[in-house]
Amino acid sequence: MSVNDQLHFMPLDLDTFTGSERFMAGTRLGAAFSQGMRSYLRAAYPEAIEHFKAALIAAYVDGEEQAQIFERERAIIYLYIGNALAFQDDWDSALREYLEAVQTDQQLAEAHYNLGVSFAAIGHIDRAIAAFKETLEHNPNLYEAHFALGRCYQKADDAGRAYIHYNSACTARPQAAEPRYYMGLMHQSHGAHELAQRCFAEALRVEPNFVSPDPEPGESVLITRSEEEVVQWYYRLSQALKHQRYEEEAERIYHALLQWRPQEHQAYYLLGNLLARQRRFDEALEAYDKVPPQHRNFVEARLRMSAVLRLQKQTKQAYDLLFECARLNPGHGMLFLSMGKLLYDMGLNAQAVRAFERAVQLLPRDPQAHYLLGFIYTVLGRESWALAAWRKAVELAPDAHSLRYDLGYMYVRRTRYDLAAVEFQHVLEHWPDDTETSFMLGLCYKELIEPARAIPLFEKVLRRNPRHAQALYYLGACYLQIGNTSLGKAYLRRYDHLARQSAAIAAVPTPPRRRALVSNSTS
Repeated sequence: MSVNDQLHFMPLDLDTFTGSERFMAGTRLGAAFSQGMRSYLRAAYPEAIEHFKAALIAAYVDGEEQAQIFERERAIIYLYIGNALAFQDDWDSALREYLEAVQTDQQLAEAHYNLGVSFAAIGHIDRAIAAFKETLEHNPNLYEAHFALGRCYQKADDAGRAYIHYNSACTARPQAAEPRYYMGLMHQSHGAHELAQRCFAEALRVEPNFVSPDPEPGESVLITRSEEEVVQWYYRLSQALKHQRYEEEAERIYHALLQWRPQEHQAYYLLGNLLARQRRFDEALEAYDKVPPQHRNFVEARLRMSAVLRLQKQTKQAYDLLFECARLNPGHGMLFLSMGKLLYDMGLNAQAVRAFERAVQLLPRDPQAHYLLGFIYTVLGRESWALAAWRKAVELAPDAHSLRYDLGYMYVRRTRYDLAAVEFQHVLEHWPDDTETSFMLGLCYKELIEPARAIPLFEKVLRRNPRHAQALYYLGACYLQIGNTSLGKAYLRRYDHLARQSAAIAAVPTPPRRRALVSNSTS
């Protein structure tokens, strides 16, 4: 069966009224239901439907207590009426009965499943998928629901989700060949014949007597595609699996591709990314290292290898790796940007400046390059140069609020409170609850002799942190500036009290044992 054909699933039956024999004996309901089940089991479906409907009517009209049924039992009768209609290919009528079943008892997984079967039968694949997913909400391990979702997603050309649910079906029923067979068809339809044959062989291994619903895999006409089309199928499938967070399956697909085409270097690069995200660093380095210098991902692979080595505290090795790569690619700005970071980590600030300056030359529109250059200038005390670099970075990335904060702070250091206030105002528009930005803007207004604008900012800081000593001091000073002497002195007294407390705490000597513990931990 091709994925373009009509999907066919069988409705599920139930062990219907186990535990509900209390109303079976001596009631019209019980008699009608028993007759309905006997007719159903011998495939006399029209007769079964009449008896089941009579049972529902009896439940409504019989007055005796033993004839009362629960919602679950009523839903199951609707389900069996739907099944009897489905077996006669009357899917529209079956759909109505299944809807009655799920409305009567929303927890009945089989009713949701059969509802999905009826939607699939009339070609409403999206609604079938929704019903099967609802089934799994109530019974996560139902094999039939996983298999049906695999078939539906395969028809919808959503290979990742199809693959996932076929795998889940195999987990729910390890001896089932059918999901493996359809996984093979999916691979075969995209020309991945090696993967297809592996699935077909696995299907026969777990179920030697399996008879496929279509011609045998070896007898069917193989779809011919170019190697590039097949390669792209591997990449699309692995990407879909990663997107669904099935990273183990994505890794398996990459390995299958590389077994088929060892020269597929992009797969090594993507596999390295996958392994690095899982913190399997040694394996990631091994995968990255197989990307050759002539490949388009070579520089990016080296950058990521360097990042992994940096995480492993192998800073010198990380730098040497990038240095060799830069000799082959002297025009790649990201190499110099990363080299600058590593040189800073190693305390080689003069060399780091040259690396960042080279990065800015190669990446004139990269705000991070300008920011890092400004940062290393501040380390070396070149504040004017740092300001120029950071202004350029803000120009390139006007929504980089952290950068604006740093720029504002630099303006404060140079007593340019007017320029600093502009930056802090912009940051507060996006981070209105940030305490330190509120404090810095209040400080700017205080220094600009605008205490009325500074006061609410300092009060906002103190509401969030009542022990913010500098805010207490400046708030007191601002109230004195506007002539509110009593309130100003009150805040200054609170500041003095807090300062004395801090000084007393600082004067308490550290117990000898504690100093020893600190010394030991440091060593």
